[in-house]
Amino acid sequence: MIRRLVEHAREVVRFAPVKPAVMAGIRAAIASVLPLALAHVLHLPGGLWMCLGGFNASFADKGGSYRARATSMGAGLIAGALAVGLGVVAGAHPVLSIAVALLWVTACSFGGAYGAAANVVGNTAASAFVVSLGLPHQELSEALQRGGFLALGALWAMFLSLVLWPIRPYGPSRLAVAQCFRAVEEYAGEVNRLFLSGAEGEAWQAVIQRHHASIRETLEVAGSTLAATRRGRGESERGEQLLVLLQIAEVMFGTVIALGDVLESLCREARDEPAWTHVERTLATFRQELLRLARGVETEGRVRELPSVEWARAPGEAARSLEEGERAALGYAFRLLAQLRDFVEAAAKTETRLAGERTAPQGPPPTWKQRVLGPLRDNLSLDSMVLRHALRVGLTTTVAVGTALAFIPSHGYWVTITVLTIMQPYTGATFLKGLQRVTGTVVGGLLAAAIASSLHSPYVILPFVFVTVAISIAIIPLNYGLYTVFLTLTFVLLAEWETGDMTLPQVRVLNTLMGGALALAGTWLLWERSERELLPEQLAAALRANREHFLLVLSDRLGSAPRRPDELFSEARRKIGLATLNAEASFQRLLSEPRRRTEPIEPLMTLLAYLRRFAASVVSVSVSPRDEVSQRIRAQVERFVDSAALALEDLAEAVHRGRVPSPPPDLLGWLRWNGQTEAELEPLLRLQLERVARRILVLHGAVSRRAAQTPLERPSAPAAHPGA
Repeated sequence: MIRRLVEHAREVVRFAPVKPAVMAGIRAAIASVLPLALAHVLHLPGGLWMCLGGFNASFADKGGSYRARATSMGAGLIAGALAVGLGVVAGAHPVLSIAVALLWVTACSFGGAYGAAANVVGNTAASAFVVSLGLPHQELSEALQRGGFLALGALWAMFLSLVLWPIRPYGPSRLAVAQCFRAVEEYAGEVNRLFLSGAEGEAWQAVIQRHHASIRETLEVAGSTLAATRRGRGESERGEQLLVLLQIAEVMFGTVIALGDVLESLCREARDEPAWTHVERTLATFRQELLRLARGVETEGRVRELPSVEWARAPGEAARSLEEGERAALGYAFRLLAQLRDFVEAAAKTETRLAGERTAPQGPPPTWKQRVLGPLRDNLSLDSMVLRHALRVGLTTTVAVGTALAFIPSHGYWVTITVLTIMQPYTGATFLKGLQRVTGTVVGGLLAAAIASSLHSPYVILPFVFVTVAISIAIIPLNYGLYTVFLTLTFVLLAEWETGDMTLPQVRVLNTLMGGALALAGTWLLWERSERELLPEQLAAALRANREHFLLVLSDRLGSAPRRPDELFSEARRKIGLATLNAEASFQRLLSEPRRRTEPIEPLMTLLAYLRRFAASVVSVSVSPRDEVSQRIRAQVERFVDSAALALEDLAEAVHRGRVPSPPPDLLGWLRWNGQTEAELEPLLRLQLERVARRILVLHGAVSRRAAQTPLERPSAPAAHPGA
């Protein structure tokens, strides 16, 4: 128990390895504090509501395409204005306020069904509603005034972000695509480093775990950003060129995965052969070209500062001294490098045309039913995580509103805002955010109590608040708890300035503690579904995605079906990447749950690690040349493929149901043929299939241990497997 508390404490104070968003913080401070300062100087009402509107609109600006940002901020403006007006109307009657709170907050929380941007808009609209509901008002005309002032503040924030600080429409897309090339370059550098150092086993496994997930996320972000930009501007040549570059980065990633799998398979002694030095030189050239491409995409083809480089050629005489398997691996490695060279050339031609743009015919946009009714229909079920979370937040917030009306005379909306902020779809995330929120609020309240006594003039308070707003927005990516410290400091000082009440820091801390307790109670009591129940589903989905990719690749490799288009393989790899990311995220949430049940950790870590290693081995097969094989060899390999596919399906079913899987088939035995049959099998294909078989055996062992093993302490690294 003590160890788990220490782990949670470390998570609370852990900083993400990113830079603070300094410019976003300054812009948010200008959007929030400048209207407040002008209202004070000109003696105008509504300064705090304009400040809130500017802050919420800045918070809703999460980057991306120009259209996506404008849509998100505009939706936040409309929803926020409606929310504060509704809060005034409902606040006139306590019973009505409780009923409206249930409906409005539930509807806002359901916005997550429409994506991350809609989720942010829903959260800010729900927060604006409970603030307006909790503040006193004299008459219903106050609803129009509050809504108008909040909308005015949001309009100022939009004008500041989208007009005064304009961005080029394809700028976010270009930067996102360039980041894909940089990510692949970094991964290729790690592969080259491990190959030169003679590393084996765990070192390769660590690189796969670190880079495969991050590159897949980078590709997904680039794809969604580019899609949003193209929807906003219609089809254009620049959009088409960026899409081509993104697809090239995707296939480069797969090819480098295959190359790393080949290089890892070599023993330490084989890597010292002179023939393999050509691979190292060519990889260095490839990395230089990727950096050139990334820089060119960022500047739309106008900067090519790196010097020209030459690709190394495959060795001739030096390769003859190698053994048959090593010679086959070397030839395959240079075929992969030749593919990378072709990809670089194609990308370079596309990249140099980015400076021009010609309008192309616009494609049909998605229908209203697809955009609105589709997510609604998909999530109207208690099996939907989105709907269950929306109902949980709505009911808990309603209880908080009733509690505030009945028992909290001052600033009861801080209780409800705490509930809205803390509650997440997953138990572990809610507990962690609750710890960060409560800790940050206590620290911020103490700071506010210490500072408020020395800050009396608005001409001192407003510059100070400007700084705290800028810092709070800038450090959101780093640590949510630290963001809460400066957010609490900001709004307590503003509230004290408005009311003159010097006891507000204590009120803020007590109300936050009460809201945190309600949020945790609601999470645990209302339709909680532990990550221990969700993780097996995610693992099974990842195993089945790997199985489908394996069948697709091997049927194509053996020539038992017409040649598939490259897009089909890219989509299959994408499904594997997303399914594995979901499983890894679920596992991390399991570790963060405060009431984690007895669950063996080591088998899960091994299973997740070797899901990626199995995918890498199959990708290695997919980018191999499609050579003809005899009918006899094809039949035997197809039996191997069928047995492996059945084993993967059995593993998926076993991990889902928590049972011990069936005994594994003798996959390596299928590859140990005798005499002429074995000689007919290409050495490279035999090597690749042996690695696939070993990966399946490791996965089988991990699933078996998970079903039968007693609970283990968390190890430092997943278990390895001889020869895997």
